[in-house]
Amino acid sequence: MNRRQFVFALSGAVTLFASRRGHAECGGMSIREFVETTYYKQARLHAAKTPLGNDDFHALFSPGMRRLMNAPRQYPKNQMIGPLLNAFFGYGVLPGAEIKVGKVEHHSGEEEMGPATVRVEIEHRGEPHRIFVHVVGPGEDWRIANIIYDSGKSLLDYYRSITGG
Repeated sequence: MNRRQFVFALSGAVTLFASRRGHAECGGMSIREFVETTYYKQARLHAAKTPLGNDDFHALFSPGMRRLMNAPRQYPKNQMIGPLLNAFFGYGVLPGAEIKVGKVEHHSGEEEMGPATVRVEIEHRGEPHRIFVHVVGPGEDWRIANIIYDSGKSLLDYYRSITGG
């Protein structure tokens, strides 16, 4: 192999590697960027008491999560009314509460190609909280498959418990 062939093969390998790194370099949004954008927007909307409409809200979630969210609910007759659950920020976050979104970092999985988990640090009532957002989706069509709150409870478990799913 001469120098010209070597340079050609090397440039081909670099191009192949760069194309597999994901679509973020091509102008698309990485999973971390999707979660960061979503959480900053949700914090602003939450503080202003202007939540997303049902269609826009459900569009952020994976098809499996949407099925659970829209399934008939089965509340036990003797169930106590517990702390309010905000889908994005966790239990006890009342409408209009100020949420400060801190670091948003890749935690595990394929950040550019998915699925992956992103860690979101928030502050609510002066207390820090960590939230793990599991994101799936082909290409630039990222969707939230689950949100795990720092209490260990998750959005998926919540909907399973009230729908029997």
